[in-house]
This record gives sequence, C-alpha cells and structure tokens, in this order.
Amino acid sequence: MTADKHGFQLTQLTCEKLDRVKRDQRYKKLEDKDVAYFKSILPEKCVLERDAITNEQHTKYTCDWYNMFRANTSLILLPETTDQVSKILKYCNDECIAVVPQGGNTGASGGSIPVFDEIIVSTENMKTIRKFDELRGDLVCDAGCVLQDLDAFLGRAGFQIPLDLPARHACQIGGNISTNAGGIRQMRFGNLHGSVMGLEVVLPDGSIIDNLSTMRKDNTGYHLKNLFIGSEGTLGIVTGVSIATAQIREAVNVFIIALRSFEDVVKAYTLARRELPETISAFEVLDKSTVEVVKEKDFQVPKGSAFPISDEHPFFVVMETAGKDREIEDLRADRFLKNMLAQGVILEGAVARTPDEIESFWSWRSNTPRAIVQCGPSSIHFDISLEMPLLYDLVTATREWATKEGLIGTDIYAVYGYGHVGDGNMHLTIPALRDDEAVREKIDDFVYEWTSKHYGSCSAEHGMGLMKAPYLAFTKSENIINRMRDIKKLFDPNGIMNPYKVFPTKEQQAHGESIRRLAQPGC
Repeated sequence: MTADKHGFQLTQLTCEKLDRVKRDQRYKKLEDKDVAYFKSILPEKCVLERDAITNEQHTKYTCDWYNMFRANTSLILLPETTDQVSKILKYCNDECIAVVPQGGNTGASGGSIPVFDEIIVSTENMKTIRKFDELRGDLVCDAGCVLQDLDAFLGRAGFQIPLDLPARHACQIGGNISTNAGGIRQMRFGNLHGSVMGLEVVLPDGSIIDNLSTMRKDNTGYHLKNLFIGSEGTLGIVTGVSIATAQIREAVNVFIIALRSFEDVVKAYTLARRELPETISAFEVLDKSTVEVVKEKDFQVPKGSAFPISDEHPFFVVMETAGKDREIEDLRADRFLKNMLAQGVILEGAVARTPDEIESFWSWRSNTPRAIVQCGPSSIHFDISLEMPLLYDLVTATREWATKEGLIGTDIYAVYGYGHVGDGNMHLTIPALRDDEAVREKIDDFVYEWTSKHYGSCSAEHGMGLMKAPYLAFTKSENIINRMRDIKKLFDPNGIMNPYKVFPTKEQQAHGESIRRLAQPGC
C-alpha cells in the first residue's frame, strides 16, 4: 500500500481484498487502439493514463474519501462536452469496455470507484452554466458544476441550490443527482425528485436523452428523469441538469441546544415543527462523543474555540431557521428558546445570528465526518433511515453489540452517531483501527439485520454503490429488485455502466430475502 489518505496508508486494492466480487469476463481489457481512439476525440489533457500522471493525481480519482475502496484504473477520461461523452460511451458499448461515471468523488458507498479495470469517465471539465432565469430561478447547467460554485453564482441574484452538503466545496451537481443526495437542509428543500425539472443523459449506446425542460408542470408521459435520479451511473451519465432553485432567506438563526435524552430530541423537533413550520430548515443531532471528536481534532471554527454551550450534556441539536424579516425571526427564535427552556425540554441553548457566529455553530456539525475519519485508517459508514424515535436506538444497539464482541479498542476506535433527525436519517460512522474487510462485513451484517428488523432502509441518501449492494435485499423485496434489474437491462443490455454496483448477486439476494422475511413476518 502507498501513502496517504487522511494521514494513513491507502487502502488495499478493492479487487484484492474483496473476495465476494469477481471480474466479469464479458468486459474487454483495454488495448492501445482503445486509448488511441479516446485521444482522437478528446484533447490530450483530457486523457489521463496511469503511467503518465503522479500517484497523487491517480489517487484523486481512484480512492474514495473514506479510504475503503481503491482501484488501479489505467485510464481516466475528462470529456468537456456532451457530444464527447456520447462518443466515449458508444465506443465502450460497441467494444464492451466497462465504465465508471464519476463526479466529485465524494460519495460514501464506493459507487464512483472502479473495482477492477473499468475506465473512469469524470465530468469535472463540464462546468458551463447554460441558462439562468432570474425571474423564476430556473437553472440549466452542466453536470460537473460544483455545488459551492453554483451557490456563489446564484447568490448574486438572491437564489441558492435546493441542496446543501458538507462536501459542497467538491461535490458536483450531476453526482448529487445520480446519488439522490439529501443533505442537511432536505427538510426545507425536499427531495431532488421535486427540484429537478429535467435532465440531459447520455445512454450506454451513446444516444442522448435531451430533456432539459424548465416546465414546473409537465405531464407528458413517463417521467424518465426520475429513473436517473439515484441510479448511481448504472443507466447512463447525467451531463446536464435543469433545476428549480430556491430564494435565499437572509434572516437566519442557528441554534445549538443541549438535551438529556434522545426522547427529548424528538420532543424538541416536534415543538420546532409546530412553532416554526414556515422557517425551520435544518435539525441535526450530535451526541457528546461526536462533539468531543471535533474538538479533539480541532476542526471547529475558529480553531481552538470552545463549544458555544457546555459540552458535558448527552445530546446536542444544531437547528436552523431562515426567514425574510430579521426582526420577526429574531423574536421568534428568542421566544422559541425561552419556551423550550421553560418546559424543560432542553437543558440550555444559544443562538447565532452573524455570519461568523453561524459558521462557527455549523462547523461542529459540518466538520463531524472530517474529524471522525482522522481516527483510523478507514471508516465504516452507514446512512440508515428509520422511524424517528428509533434513530438513536441503532447507535446504542451497535455500541452495546460492539462492546460485547470486544471490537472497541481492538478492531474499531469508537461508534459515532449523528444525523438528520428531521429526515429520519442517522449516520453511523465507525473508524476502524486496521483495514480489515472481515471486520467491516461483521459490522455490516449486524447493522443491516438490525435495520431490517426495524423496517428501515439501508440507504437514506448515499446510494448503494459497491459497499451496500449485498444488503439491498435486506430491505427490498425480491419482486422490487427483479424489476430494478429489468430496467437496468433495458437501458444497459451489455452491462457496461458502473458494474458490480447497486445489485446483490443471486446468492446475496436469496440470503437477504431470508433475513428480511425473518425480520419482517408477513412481507
């Protein structure tokens, strides 16, 4: 292995450490003539060959952020136009060359990393804003536009992208759509299925679905765009996006509140939705250990600063409200905080209003993943969806099980729980003390069986990728998965698009179905 990722050695190549995945012999091994073709349709700078770039450049595309998956891909293509993507895919389909589409490579399920020798097609050079309607806020742009850059552009006209993620500085809108990313303000903005009005998609045979409509209401037949939202590059490559943006609400208040139990977290959320229904935009939970790891790694803003309130409480919530009238919003915020204290729902709280204060308060949540991955050479990450009262039960159950199994301190560093309470989405992140696939699979088995037993979803917003593919049948029926396979075959009969991802093997599907039926009698 070579260094480094977050200060640790790079993980072992996925194809060497993952026995459960075998290379599909249908796929052609890359030849010189294939590389020559790609050089004939792309500028020289857009064809990156393994032997011609640095290890650091190669790692940028071939290792995931959590240092769990790594590939030894020999070719990375960086098309600049939709037409170039079309030529690439047509050639790959004709030659049966496997392709992995990639955006900002910030995914958390291994979906954007090859397993064997698939080529990478990155959209990072596709950054054109094609059209913006300042009257309605309709945006049409290339898939490679970075989320933060789009927000900066839209902000000048008083709008913002209806999506916000800690990885906003690197993630791309096409990748966000391909994974159906949720983020920290989904409870305000809603799902991307509601915001995306149309897509431009290159299919595996090179044909282009040109549906960049900006019509808010369009009931002309099947809504094909919804098939590609969350499809993780298994049906085609998203190259263009039309999306309804949101008007900026400038009167922002960010709360940090302390609570004695997760039951009180649920009570606080219920009160917030009742008292501030028009303005609440985020409701994020952190436990004491999560705050401690951010402080330990000094990732708060500004560095070295103290937590805004006492950090000795069991639970904390970062909550945001956003409205148009500063005076009204400040009065509402102060009244809400006073009422929660008077009712004994919270133990203490503070409110941030200036840009610097808001950045500082949010840093304790937005930098949580970054702090946790510094605790071990790789991190085992979950984004589970459950009924709200059960969210922290998952964290407690996993900690108790890991302690009983003797994993903490020997195989794993700790079990951290944080997430989007308002969306019923808990992030469970477990730094491993060594890069051991057997340990990861053992933990996966426990977490996904527990999730199945409690009627949850094994992926709330990060997709299935390679990491969760074996567990799809734990929470989805055989009939549903088979219909998904039918759709995959219809769009990609040669199976060149992002192989080995999303779907379990037939054996894994049968095992998952037995787990699901045992956990959910009557299904």
